[in-house]
Amino acid sequence: MSDKTTQMKMCELRAQGLMKEMDERSTNPTVVCGKCRVKANNPEDLHNPRPLNKKTSDNYWS
Repeated sequence: MSDKTTQMKMCELRAQGLMKEMDERSTNPTVVCGKCRVKANNPEDLHNPRPLNKKTSDNYWS
């Protein structure tokens, strides 16, 4: 990533169409933006980070 994109937040990357950089920052998301709902690995990459809730199960039978 270039120096300019390392300073940008995820919503700024999306607005610029820099999807590759977004993918690199969301390989193992731990936080989600409370405003735009983008997921990221680090809270520093978001303007309004919130903890990402872990899904226990999507199946009613387990």
